[in-house]
Amino acid sequence: MNRILLALVAIVLASCGLSNRPQVNTKDSAGIMGGTLVAENAKIASGIVGIMDLQSNSICTGSIIAENYILTAAHCVIGLKPSKLRLIFGLDVDELMGAREQDIVQMYTRSVSDYKIHSSYNEVDQEEKETDWGDIALIKFHGALPPGYKPVQMLKDDTILRRGLTVTLAGYGVSQVDTEPVDARKVKNLDEALEYGEIICDEDLKNCLKVDMSGDGVLRQTKAPISSVQETEVRLDESKGSGTCAGDSGGPAYVDIKGELFLFGVTSRGSALCDSVGVYTNAVYYADWIKSTMPKMR
Repeated sequence: MNRILLALVAIVLASCGLSNRPQVNTKDSAGIMGGTLVAENAKIASGIVGIMDLQSNSICTGSIIAENYILTAAHCVIGLKPSKLRLIFGLDVDELMGAREQDIVQMYTRSVSDYKIHSSYNEVDQEEKETDWGDIALIKFHGALPPGYKPVQMLKDDTILRRGLTVTLAGYGVSQVDTEPVDARKVKNLDEALEYGEIICDEDLKNCLKVDMSGDGVLRQTKAPISSVQETEVRLDESKGSGTCAGDSGGPAYVDIKGELFLFGVTSRGSALCDSVGVYTNAVYYADWIKSTMPKMR
C-alpha cells in the first residue's frame, strides 16, 4: 500500500471534516492526530476559533490575530459568501452548534462580515505546484471577542525555524483514520468517493483503500518536528503519528520561545491518510500582506 501513500503525499488536507451531525463533508484540506484534548482553561485555547461552512456543513480552524480578525487558509473560504461562514469560539463545535440556550449561542458565535484571500492562491492550478500556494486568508467579524479570548502573538522573525525544531499544532480536525482494502470495481459512484477522499487509489485503480475519518469537531493539540523550511511554506514530519488531518485546515502552528507560543504557520495540506507530511503556510512571510489588507476589509 506504500505506493498509494506516496502518490497522495501532496493531497490537500481535507479542509475540515466533522462527524455525523447530520452528514458532514470533508473538504480538500486537514485534524489533530496523536494529540490531546485542549483543557477548558488552557492558554492555547484563547486564540483559536472554529470556522463553520454553513453551505457544506464542514469546519476549518483559525487564529485570532487582532480584535476582529481571524487568520486561516484560503481554501477554507474561497467561493463562499461571508454569510455562509460562522465563527465558533469553544472547545466543542457540536456542543455549541447544538446548544438550546440562545444566549450561549450568541455569546460564543459570530457572523463573518468579509474575508480576503491572498492573490497568489489559485484553486485551479494549485495541485500542479509543490510549493508557494499562497494558501492564506483573513476573515473579519463584527462584535467583541467572547470572554476569555484574545489575539495570539505573531512570530516576527522566522530565522528561528529550522529542521528538527519541534512545534505545536492545534485544530478541530480528525483524530483517527481507519482504512480497509476495497475493490474499485465494486464501489458505487467511485468518482465522487475519490473526490471526497472516501476512497483513495493508486493511478491504475488496482490498489484502493476505503477511508473512515472520525473524532473531529473537538479542539486538540499536538507536536511535530520541522522537516524543511521554504520561503513561503514550512513542512513538518508527521510520520510518527502526530500531526494534522481533515478539519485542521487554517489552524495554527506555534513555536515556543521561553515558554511563550508564537504563531508562524497556517495549516494548508498534507498526505491523504494524515501520516506522512504536513505543509504550513509561513505567516511570517505574509506579514506585510496581513498588515496592509486588514484596513481594507468591511
